[in-house]
Amino acid sequence: MNKIWTSEAWAIGATIIITLFFGVLTGYWSGSLMVALLGYIGWIYYRLLKLESWLAQGAKLSQVYDDHGFIGHIIRHIYRQKKLSSQRKKRTKEILGRLNRNISALPDATVLLNKYHEIEWCNEPAHYLLSIHRRNDIGQRITNLIRQPEFLEYLEDPDERQYLEIESPDDSSVTLQLKLVRFGNNQSLLTARNVSDQKQLREGLKNFVANASHELKSPLTVISGHLELLEGEPNLSADALESLQTASRQTIRMHELIEDLLLLSQVESYHLQPNEGERLQISELSQDVVSALDTGDNKGRVSVTAPDICLLGVKSEIEGICTNLIENALKYTGTDKPVSVAWTENSFGEVILEVSDQGPGISEQDLVHITERYFRGSHTSADQIHGTGLGLSIVEQAAQKHGAVLNIDSRMGEGSRFSVVFPSYRRLDKVESTAKIIRLADY
Repeated sequence: MNKIWTSEAWAIGATIIITLFFGVLTGYWSGSLMVALLGYIGWIYYRLLKLESWLAQGAKLSQVYDDHGFIGHIIRHIYRQKKLSSQRKKRTKEILGRLNRNISALPDATVLLNKYHEIEWCNEPAHYLLSIHRRNDIGQRITNLIRQPEFLEYLEDPDERQYLEIESPDDSSVTLQLKLVRFGNNQSLLTARNVSDQKQLREGLKNFVANASHELKSPLTVISGHLELLEGEPNLSADALESLQTASRQTIRMHELIEDLLLLSQVESYHLQPNEGERLQISELSQDVVSALDTGDNKGRVSVTAPDICLLGVKSEIEGICTNLIENALKYTGTDKPVSVAWTENSFGEVILEVSDQGPGISEQDLVHITERYFRGSHTSADQIHGTGLGLSIVEQAAQKHGAVLNIDSRMGEGSRFSVVFPSYRRLDKVESTAKIIRLADY
């Protein structure tokens, strides 16, 4: 404030001198004071008009001027702020330019959408992958350019699935994998990549596994039959009988492996739509699975709690989920400890299958890999090695096919709890009859 009055002192001094001059000259002191003040006010008003004109033209740094009064302080403040703002804009522009060039160099299509799903920006690969033109389609709703129903559903609720695979809008032989990420103020970033080669590789691998497993079933059945006949021979030595029994056990293990491979191939064959499946009575299905496992040392170990509702899904795959989770719990829990199976519903209408055991638990290192195919835990003992190593992989794939999520909660020495959370659209009341029955190809 002192600087402002100091810089304005010359104008105030001139006003006083003019007042004294005209007062002495004319003897009218009040009139002289009025004239001097009007002159001072007019001078201030002129400078303010000049400041307003500079501001109206954008306060350009090239047109800045100096004022020796308090308005000069205002101009210098504005000048410094404009200079800093100009430097920040320049740095931001350089960063955005580098970011734009980097994103444009990516092989994946990248599209920025606003909250109305309108295109705000896209890179060059979006042109040949999604048929989006950078100049013509900015401001267009992306649903006008990509019209597949599954994409519209994914756009409304991208959290339902990790990614979406669709055919290219221009070429049906090209498969695109889409990923939508929300950020900021209801904005979304859509990325798309060509996964045609990966899809063909996956399809070829699944077909090979399915065909090879199917072809192995017949000779394996013949081998099993001959082994059973040989075991019934009365003149076999102890060593020969032991060898035959070992071969029989390996044959049974091979048969289980083939069955699991066929089920896994079936599970991975396609993604189940929300309205597809069979009406499955949860309580009956659970009792059937438990009855099949309630034999030998496992008799009476499994307790089941199930509500009187139905689930929409593929019976063999839901049974596979239950069977594999319960078998794992029985296998890795001592014969004197129980296994609990519970079906529940949460407040969101989701159906949850929980299988809990009192086994040794799973280490943090193993939890990361536990659903990988053929994975064996680091704490698996020698007498627990039997099995195909595909059980949890089947559970995870079957769950994903039904839109469900597999959760595993386990700590060493505290047992394990496996839960499969089925989405609310899979739940059916007993009176409902809207399910679309699907029939899978026989393998």
